[in-house]
Amino acid sequence: MRSDEAVLIEVEHPAALGRALEWARGAGCGGGRALDDRHAILYCDNALGAANRLAWAPGVARAAYGEFVGPGDLRDVSRAMARLISRSLTGGERIWIHVEGGGDEAAFEDYLVGEIVSSTSAALDPRRPDRLFEVILAGGGAFLAHGYRRGMGGLPAGSEGTAIALFSGGRCGAQALVESFRAGFQARPLFLELGGATPPEGVRRALMAAAILVSNIMPSGGRVLAGYVPRRAAEALRGGGWLLHRFLAEVAARAARASGDRAVFAGISPEPGYAEVLRAYWEAGSALGVAFVLPQCCDAPRMPADEELESILEGHEGWSSGDLGPAREGEWSSGDLPTIAARVADGLVELRAEGEMARHEVLDGYLRERARLEELLEGGDS
Repeated sequence: MRSDEAVLIEVEHPAALGRALEWARGAGCGGGRALDDRHAILYCDNALGAANRLAWAPGVARAAYGEFVGPGDLRDVSRAMARLISRSLTGGERIWIHVEGGGDEAAFEDYLVGEIVSSTSAALDPRRPDRLFEVILAGGGAFLAHGYRRGMGGLPAGSEGTAIALFSGGRCGAQALVESFRAGFQARPLFLELGGATPPEGVRRALMAAAILVSNIMPSGGRVLAGYVPRRAAEALRGGGWLLHRFLAEVAARAARASGDRAVFAGISPEPGYAEVLRAYWEAGSALGVAFVLPQCCDAPRMPADEELESILEGHEGWSSGDLGPAREGEWSSGDLPTIAARVADGLVELRAEGEMARHEVLDGYLRERARLEELLEGGDS
C-alpha cells in the first residue's frame, strides 16, 4: 500500500477542484488526482513549500502536507496508518489522534487506536498529549497531516466574471480583495493616490501589497489598477467620511462600468459614521447601475499567511478621511464630484502583476505613469 510525502488539497466547493488541480500543476506538482469531489492528492518535490503556494489557490480551503496511505479496505488502511504513526513513536508518549472526513471516522479511529495501543507503549491522553496526530479520510485512503495551511476557500476565480476591489493598502482593502476572489471573481485591486494627501511611503506600501496579493492568487498573471487624484480635488475631500467614500465609489463604479465588471468590492470598517459610508456606496451604485459588495473588514482578512504581506498591512492604515481636516472654500466642491471622478476613472493605469518581480514592476510602472497623470489631471480646472 502506497505511502509517500504528499499534499492533500481540500476545496470549499466541488466546482473549484478542477481549477485547483490545474493551479497545482502550474506550481510544479505532479501526479494529482481527485479522491472525491472535494479532495485531491498531489505529489510535489517540496510538500511544505507546495502547501504554502497552494493555500493561495482560489477555492482551496486547506492544503495539508504529510503522507497518504491507500486506497484500500478500511481495516487495511487503518493498519497501514498505525504502522506509519508507530514508526514515529519513541516509547511511553502520551498521544491523541483526531480523525475527520470520509463518514467512517468513528470506526476508523477505533481500528487505528486499537492497532497502536496493542503494538506500542503509547498512552492515550486527550487533555495533555505529547503528540497530536491528525488524520483525514478521503477517497478510500487516509492522510496523516504533518501540518497544513489554511486557504481562502470560495469559488474558482473568474467563474462569476470580473470585479474591482477598492484597495487602500490596509486590512480593509485586503479583505475586499480576498472576498472578491472567494466570491468567484477575477478581481483587480484599485488604488487611488489622493494627490499630496498620500505620503510616498503609503503609495509604495499599498501598491506592493496589491501586487503581492494578486501575484500570489493569480501566479499566471493578474492586474492592478492605480490612479491619481488631483491635489485640489484631494483637498476638497477633507472633512468627512461620506464625501471621501462617495468619491471612491464614483471612480470605482465608472471604471467597472467601462470594463464590464460585474461588481465592486469595498471593505468597510464598522465604526462611527458607518451608516453614512454605506449610503455613499449605495448612492453611487444606484446612480451608475453597478453592484457594490461591502464586507465588514476585521483584524484578520481570510487569507493564507504571508509574513511580508502581513508586515505591509500592519504598517499601513490606508485612506483616513479623519486626518484630512475641513474642506477649503473655493478649491473644489462636492458638486463637481462626478466630473472629476470621470476624469480620474478615464486616467487609470492598469499594470500586470506576475511572478516574483510583480511588486517592483507594479510600483515602477505606476511611478513612471504618475508624472503623466499628474500633468493630465492637474493641468485643467479641478
